[in-house]
Amino acid sequence: MELRKIPETTISVSAITLGTWAFGGGKWWGTQLDEDSCAVLIESVNRGIISIDTAPIYGKGRSEKIIGDFIRKKRLRDKIVLATKLGLSWKGSRVRHNLRKKRMLQELDESRQRLQTDFFDIYQVHWPDPETSVSETADVMSNFYKKGLIKAVGVSNYSVDQIKEFMKHSPLHVLQPPYNMFRREIEKEIIPFCLKNNIAIIGYSPLNSGILTGKFFFQNVEVPDDLCRKDHQDVKEPFFSINKQCLKQLKNIADKYNKTLTQLVINWTRSRKGITSIIVGARKTCQIEENVDGLGWEIDGQDDQEIESLLKKREDKINCLKK
Repeated sequence: MELRKIPETTISVSAITLGTWAFGGGKWWGTQLDEDSCAVLIESVNRGIISIDTAPIYGKGRSEKIIGDFIRKKRLRDKIVLATKLGLSWKGSRVRHNLRKKRMLQELDESRQRLQTDFFDIYQVHWPDPETSVSETADVMSNFYKKGLIKAVGVSNYSVDQIKEFMKHSPLHVLQPPYNMFRREIEKEIIPFCLKNNIAIIGYSPLNSGILTGKFFFQNVEVPDDLCRKDHQDVKEPFFSINKQCLKQLKNIADKYNKTLTQLVINWTRSRKGITSIIVGARKTCQIEENVDGLGWEIDGQDDQEIESLLKKREDKINCLKK
């Protein structure tokens, strides 16, 4: 597994970072057994995935707790790049933003207890808080960094303007934005800005909540009744038919390399300029095996151009529908 260094830190992350939102189960992703999550963690480490991404909002701390227990029992803390987040919490059945200083201090301690660690390799603001200034949030994160409680400062879902404001008050090493074949907004401003300012990009949702695997289009798999996918635009008409046509053509390219569509998507996404690592979730060990085999080979130039053409045609069709 290839490792890439986060600029201006001592941290190197694996090309694939294990995403663990599904470990929390619940209404977002449906039922998930802890024993399956532990098996995924074992397979990930065995396959060279040393970066693990989580958040306290995932299952109300359940994901963090599973990971913390695993790392302690396997004595892997010095071998794992551990990334978590703060800024979102549950209020009854609703998620709320809170990046006030007092709450940030509380979240740091709560996550350290669940993950059974004194520090985090990467600590990220999950989402901006509309009721808290970026400067206040950045000041607290900077203090965490200065005290050695975190080795790298990160933000997620920030715009360029918000990043610029954050950087006036704190070092910034990592940005975690959504990025996949069907969602490429960050290519316009965010990727160039991060390249210019030595900010690592660890992209999430590279498989677009499983939609880019093709399973809902070609394998007669029903779209799960969970919050992440049941109302997703890309699996509903008229978008469904447009996406199916595009994915069928992408699958033909994957077949040329004796790879699955999932593996083609992972390879393409990871190889984009400015992308340091991609966060790929998994609920079963077989998914880890497939995901890892998406790396270690190259898409040739002609096929890369064909992929760009297919994605452009899809985007044009989608945009016409939205007008």
